Amino acid sequence: MIKVIGTAYKRDDFTTQEFFDYWRDVHAPISAKIGPMRGYVVSEVIRKVQGELHAEAFIEQWWDDLDAFEKAGETPEMEVAWADVSNYAKTTGTFWVTKEHVYIPPPIPRGGTLSRQAWLA
Repeated sequence: MIKVIGTAYKRDDFTTQEFFDYWRDVHAPISAKIGPMRGYVVSEVIRKVQGELHAEAFIEQWWDDLDAFEKAGETPEMEVAWADVSNYAKTTGTFWVTKEHVYIPPPIPRGGTLSRQAWLA
């Protein structure tokens, strides 16, 4: 399993609330249609502790392997998702493909705010 992590920046003409509302109500359902993606989490930055990097949010996407991620990048669903980004966000984010090394397991995940099955309908 690999994870893609990225930074996200709202467009200047969006409030923070509008940015996250659009992401939840429009972009996330579009992204849910990218077949082999195993998970998708958006973490809103509520306070910066230190460092130079600034972002409104970080995204995390889980994929079975690098091949699944790369193949998804060639699909019409991924093309639609990328095309939608500029409707609410700046396209200057940075993304990393990572391999997790879990030292302290995260809490048991709860269900998402949206049902993936509903998005696929």
